[in-house]
Amino acid sequence: MKVLVTCRNGMGTSTMLTVQVRNVTSKNGWDVDCEHASLDAVGSFRGDLIISLSDVAKELEDEGVKTPIIGIDSLMDSNEIERKMTPYIGK
Repeated sequence: MKVLVTCRNGMGTSTMLTVQVRNVTSKNGWDVDCEHASLDAVGSFRGDLIISLSDVAKELEDEGVKTPIIGIDSLMDSNEIERKMTPYIGK
C-alpha cells in the first residue's frame, strides 16, 4: 500500500504525522510505503491512501480528490491513526 501524508506546506505537520503513521504500520506489521509532501503533491500522487489532519482532508474531499482520504484529529494519537487506517489495509 502506498500512502501520502500531506499538510499545507509539507514540512512540520506532515513530518510528525508520518512518524506516527510509520510507528503504527510497524507495530502492526503492515506493508506500507509512506511518504510526506505538501498539498501540491496530491494531484500527481498515484497511490492508495492520503492521510492529513481533518481540516485539510475535508478540503481535499471538497475538491473532489478521488483517492481515499483519512482525516486525523490528533496527530499524536496513534490509536486514532490505527483505527482509521485499519479499514484500508489489505484492500
